[in-house]
Amino acid sequence: MRPFCHGLSLAASALLAFVLILGLGSAARTEGAVTSLPDPARGKALAERLCTNCHLVSDRQTKAVADVPSFAAIANKPDQTEGAVMARIVMPMHPMPVIPITKPELEDVSAYIMSLRGE
Repeated sequence: MRPFCHGLSLAASALLAFVLILGLGSAARTEGAVTSLPDPARGKALAERLCTNCHLVSDRQTKAVADVPSFAAIANKPDQTEGAVMARIVMPMHPMPVIPITKPELEDVSAYIMSLRGE
């Protein structure tokens, strides 16, 4: 069986090997590293599934636990940030339960909450 690069010069073979390695390496890197920006719409859908037992999540909701702030109230706290919202979800204070949530989901929910912030 003849080698694939038979008939190519050493320089051409080296160039071909470099291009193949570079191409395969970058394909492997992008496959695992593809990320997206936080999506408030995905966050709203997730919050409607996970958080409506206690919080007023959207204007479509009519009831919640009396002493629990609405998402709009959380968003409008002075100096509120997405990072602070994420920290409160990850390390909740009683009586808020620990919510099993992935990092992208956490970012989406936080983006949704902050989208409710009044100007």
